[in-house]
Formats: sequence, C-alpha cells, structure tokens
Amino acid sequence: MSFLYNTLPNSHEEQLDTPHLTLRPYQEGDESDFMRLLKENTNYLNPAFAGRLARVRGLDDARTQVRQLRSEWENRRTFDFGVWQKEGNTYIGNIALKNLERSIPKAEVGLYFTEWPDSKNMAQEALQAVLQFAFDSLGMNKVYMRCTNANESFGELALANGFLKEGVLRNDYRGADSYELLDLSYYGLTRQDFEQAQQEEQASSEALA
Repeated sequence: MSFLYNTLPNSHEEQLDTPHLTLRPYQEGDESDFMRLLKENTNYLNPAFAGRLARVRGLDDARTQVRQLRSEWENRRTFDFGVWQKEGNTYIGNIALKNLERSIPKAEVGLYFTEWPDSKNMAQEALQAVLQFAFDSLGMNKVYMRCTNANESFGELALANGFLKEGVLRNDYRGADSYELLDLSYYGLTRQDFEQAQQEEQASSEALA
C-alpha cells in the first residue's frame, strides 16, 4: 500500500450534489453511458483523452474501465467522478482528481463534458464541487490543470474558477496515437487562492444582504 494512501483522510463523502448535478464514483451499470459519451465526442476528446479513447473500443472495454476507475477510487489513487444532470438523470461528463502527489499534497484535475462548449456552465458547477472536495475533504494544498492548444477552452474555464496560468511546458505531451509533441499550458490553484476567493465571495454576499 502506498504512503499516499495513508496520508489522505480515512473517510470522505463519495457523492457530491450541486443545484443541478450529481457527481459520484462509477459503478456497475454505468458502462453504456460511459462508452456512449466517449464515442459521441471522439473528435474533441483527442488528443487530451486519447488514452481513454484507445482503451474503450466496445462495451466490454467500457465495463473493464469502469471497474478499474472504481478500484482506483477505493485505493485512493484517482478520484474519478461521473457527472449526472439531475433533470432527467442524464450522464453528461467526467471530472477527476488524478496524479496525486503526497509530498505537497497536490492533484491534477481533468474533465470532459458532452456538447462542449455549450455545457460550460455545468462544467463550472462540477469543477467548483470537486475543488471543494479536493481542498476540504482531501486536504490538498494545490490543484492544477494542463491544457493543449486543442482544449485551451478548458484553460479559460480554469481562469474563471480562480486558477492562475503559471506557464507553458513546451513539447511536453504526446497523444496515444500521435507522434506530434504538443505544448501544455499549466494552470494552478493553491489552497490560499481558494480560501481567499471563498472569503471574498462571502463578504460580497454579506454586503448585498
């Protein structure tokens, strides 16, 4: 068992509820929705999620992937949330805390949503819930996001949620089916940034009350 496992809290909520969304770990029975969203959004999920696309070619692959994501959750290696819209109980996306590093501790956030960018408001709602989970429940000190030029609109989402663009990592990413090296824009949000934003939001709400 990794040392990281022992540095995370012993218990935390698994399901996150927002006004419009339910975020929860994947479970048996989710494989059809999981695969459908990937197949319907293949073009825009490349190259950032090329690895997941390559692993899920059919329903059996999707079932295996869902089981793997659940196992990684239970072992606290990765926290992958499926996102369901409460109205109609419709599966609309995925948001994860991954690449956890216990020495900081910090984690990378990765996300994708169907019908992007029309689903940006839903993505923002989900991101806020996962950031709260990262800093409050997991005790993270930093969350970061990396974006290629092809998905730089997620960088705009990061900026809108308090992240700062910390730089560009040149020739730092290669898709699963590509020989091309891509630049990555790096966005970071520290615990101090997050808590300051919350304090400012609370002060603003009190001033309007």
